Amino acid sequence: MGRFTAGNSADPERLERILNAKQRLIGVDTNALDAQVAEKQRTKEAEKAAELLYADLTASHAGQLTLGQLDADAARKEWDKELQTFRSTQQGKAITHEWDLNRPDAKSRDSPARLGDNDPRCGPASLQQFAGEDLQIGERVTAQMKQCKAWWDEQSAIKARQAQQQREQQGAYGEHIKNLDTLQSSMIGQEAAARAELARQVAEANRELCELQAGRHNAAREAELQAKLAELAAAQADPWLSEDPHQADSSISPNRVRKDHWKGMSQQQRDAIMQQQLSQVEARRAAAAAAAAAEAEAAAAQRNIHKTVMQQAQAAEEFKR
Repeated sequence: MGRFTAGNSADPERLERILNAKQRLIGVDTNALDAQVAEKQRTKEAEKAAELLYADLTASHAGQLTLGQLDADAARKEWDKELQTFRSTQQGKAITHEWDLNRPDAKSRDSPARLGDNDPRCGPASLQQFAGEDLQIGERVTAQMKQCKAWWDEQSAIKARQAQQQREQQGAYGEHIKNLDTLQSSMIGQEAAARAELARQVAEANRELCELQAGRHNAAREAELQAKLAELAAAQADPWLSEDPHQADSSISPNRVRKDHWKGMSQQQRDAIMQQQLSQVEARRAAAAAAAAAEAEAAAAQRNIHKTVMQQAQAAEEFKR
């Protein structure tokens, strides 16, 4: 047999593929595996970015709900305060129609039995003086009430000023919270826009990278296909690889062959052998048929002889009787 040398394949890589039966028959598409690994990595990064965005949105919504709850609590407190003020000023017992009949101090507000020594209600027969009588109690009580009212008004004014200051502080705090909310919303919007722009840039870069990798992969596949086609063409054209039986033809005589180049018989030789074998089969079939016919003829003659002998034996028996 001939040798397979570097002259048959000048490409060392193709020579290595030819000699490596496993790689030649199965092969490993490393580019496809690298593409799958890169695709999984991009999927993980996209999922991580989506989770971070969802966490940011959740935190933003929680802040909005907290601020809304604070505003609702403040509004509820102000409404309760106004309700209590309305009840205390517009729904008191003193302004009802039945107040004169139900007043607990009705007796203390009645006029005394006499207002002085010259009270026209007291006639000559009326008693004029009483032990322990205090005709100035009304004026004294009125003065005391006026003094108490002045104190109450002063305390009410102080409380009103404190309430006003508290309302102003709450208003300033609410305005500060609104400013913070506005600033937070603006920052969240800017951050979302920045994240969207970053995601767009990453997606654009990934798309360009995918296109570049796809182009490289297609080019590599095309080069590999061309190399395989060239390898197949070289293998088909190489008489040593295709095992051309004409390599064994001898230049001395057509009936002689070169043993060191023998690759088997040619198609004409195999056809001739096949024809000879078919003729032998036909001859064997004809001989078998002739033998079967002779055997059948011999069997028929044997049956005739047996039948004749039996008839003779039967005739002899009848003669004896």
